[in-house]
Amino acid sequence: MAVIFVLGRFLETISIILIATPIVLAVLMALDIDLIWYGILLMMNLKLALITPPFDMNLYVIKGNTQAHLAAIIRGVRPYVLIMLAGLAVVMMAPGIATWLPSSMAAGR
Repeated sequence: MAVIFVLGRFLETISIILIATPIVLAVLMALDIDLIWYGILLMMNLKLALITPPFDMNLYVIKGNTQAHLAAIIRGVRPYVLIMLAGLAVVMMAPGIATWLPSSMAAGR
């Protein structure tokens, strides 16, 4: 997740998925890690990367729409970054939170 977070600060979301998935997928399958859990963590991490500097695409969109200074926008986003980091940490430590609904859907078949 740390490598994907760093990649997310410099690349766009689709590029990271296309670059990282083939490499990480083999490791995940060898370690028998739940792929749904990884996919949810990946999406949470990539959404976090869209609002963290230096190449934060969503912040530039906000700047273009509001004409506010980028420094003010970054200050306003800080609490959300902390909340998203906390949520990412919770889901990383308790995978059952992320996999409960998909596993209950599969059990109903």
